[in-house]
Amino acid sequence: MKILNVSLWPVDKKSIGGTERYVICLSSALKKFSIDSEVLMLSGKKISIDDVFYLPLNLSSIKKLDEYSIKRTFFKKFNKKSLQAFARKVESKFDFSKYDVVHFNSLLFYFCAFDKRRVFTIHINQGGFDQNWGKNSFNIMTKIINDDKISKTKFIMPSKYYASQYRKKFNKEIVDIPHSLPQPFFGKKSRDSKQSDGCLDIFVPSRLELKQKGQDLLLDSLIAIRTKLPKFRVIFAGVDDQYKPTIKILENKVRPLGIKLIFKKIRMDQMKAAYDKADLVVLPSRYESFGYSAVESLALGKKTVLSDIPTHKEIARGNGCAFLAKGMSPAALGKAILKAVNSDCCKKVNKKWLDRYSEDTWAKKNISLYKSCLSQ
Repeated sequence: MKILNVSLWPVDKKSIGGTERYVICLSSALKKFSIDSEVLMLSGKKISIDDVFYLPLNLSSIKKLDEYSIKRTFFKKFNKKSLQAFARKVESKFDFSKYDVVHFNSLLFYFCAFDKRRVFTIHINQGGFDQNWGKNSFNIMTKIINDDKISKTKFIMPSKYYASQYRKKFNKEIVDIPHSLPQPFFGKKSRDSKQSDGCLDIFVPSRLELKQKGQDLLLDSLIAIRTKLPKFRVIFAGVDDQYKPTIKILENKVRPLGIKLIFKKIRMDQMKAAYDKADLVVLPSRYESFGYSAVESLALGKKTVLSDIPTHKEIARGNGCAFLAKGMSPAALGKAILKAVNSDCCKKVNKKWLDRYSEDTWAKKNISLYKSCLSQ
């Protein structure tokens, strides 16, 4: 059985984005089970990670063609025709015929390899889809999938809640398979690392995309409770070039109050060290299709404050280090932060919770799905 994983994003060993990490972890996990796989990227450089080849498609003259630049190049108008035109362009550059199952990681590839056995992992929910591709784009995509009575296609959603929602919308089989915990984090509890200056380090390991990730909500909550906290500073990760204007927005919120904000671009190989240095991790997302950072932080035994969204609730279940805000408001988030800060310690991360995100379990579930595709 030969599998092709397809990513919109260029991938390398330092990739930190959720979709890229998903592709890397899955491809490496499949290799452990002697499943032959390769990765196709829209752009980037040909590389090998864990003996898996990553093949750049070089679809256009744009050096880094990804989910952002692709909109300007191929999807100025999002509809069935633009999706079909995009598929023709991809298929003119790449031969899918030698693969038994093609595993796509974006619905934008829906008309690609239409005659093959295919799996789509949906890494985005309706709100995110409409935000990225325009108002009503998710409804357009839903109608296309509903109308498809031909292709041999299965779907993966990493959340039980969203899998249930999408089954109703797409009228298709959707399997809920939570993502795996990246190996550097698995079963390795983070060391306590209180800073020598006695400052409470609050770590926010999300890209600076306010509409989704909610860092503005966090600052509003910290402003309200700042007199109830010890001296603290907030460290934001995910400061890619496109998010640099967001820094000023956040700085302007707290400048008169003297709250210290630190902004960093942290690579994947630096993430565990960043968690180690944190006293508290906060993830105030307004929506997520999964929540890699929540799993990482909780697996390391870090006190982790999570916003009150379906995917965070699923991840928090059974983990004593999780502090869920009761509602999507600065007041609710602030209350959860105070509770976490004043908590003596986290309960030990239990094996049952860790097993839920085991790489082996995850790989076996994906392999089982591929085999079911081939038996169609």
